[in-house]
Amino acid sequence: MMVDNDILDGLKNALILVVEDDNDLRLAIERPLKRRCKALYSASSGKEGLKLFREKRPHIVITDINLPELSGLDMAKEIRALSSEVAIIIITAFGNEENLIRSYNIGACSLLKKPIDLDELFMILLSNAKKTLDKGFIEINEEFSYNPENQTLYHQGKSVELTKKETKILDLLIKNKGNPVPYDEFQSRIWGATPMTLDALRMHINSIRKKSFQEIVKNFSGVGYRFCRTLSD
Repeated sequence: MMVDNDILDGLKNALILVVEDDNDLRLAIERPLKRRCKALYSASSGKEGLKLFREKRPHIVITDINLPELSGLDMAKEIRALSSEVAIIIITAFGNEENLIRSYNIGACSLLKKPIDLDELFMILLSNAKKTLDKGFIEINEEFSYNPENQTLYHQGKSVELTKKETKILDLLIKNKGNPVPYDEFQSRIWGATPMTLDALRMHINSIRKKSFQEIVKNFSGVGYRFCRTLSD
């Protein structure tokens, strides 16, 4: 492999899904990425790949076209309907016009013809990881990230189960970008016409902390709460 391993450190915050039924090719793609990206998921069928995407919400999907159960293009179409931000890289043994047009219509960022050049694939990955991460996911710390598109908190790539109210509270805090959210804004934006007590708000905040980590939300006595990123540079 010609790409310097240090360059692949640019993938350290990326969640990547590889869907390929050729075991040798899948392993060839996975091996250099496994220790470099935040999490790597793999599947050997389109159906399994779609299931993993729904569960893990990766930033980038690398998929073959000819897959068992569900074709790579059909899987990619389903994935694109779930997310407008995910980067999709198509690999195929048949670079015909129909595949090219369908890949373009799905919004794939690249189509690579087999036998693929791993260096080319990794450079495409690096470019799209930066674009996707800058545009989509918010890295909170080394373990937690947040996707504002589907209002989902992730722990090491796995979604964290929050209640509807907890989800709304966390989304409001994150959208304020570290600025304190006053108590009356929680009342108007989350509780609406239903009266809110400070004890009820505190209970939901503490539940979010327990499901993630204590420092994710900080209290400003007499004012409200604010979201806190603790990701080290």
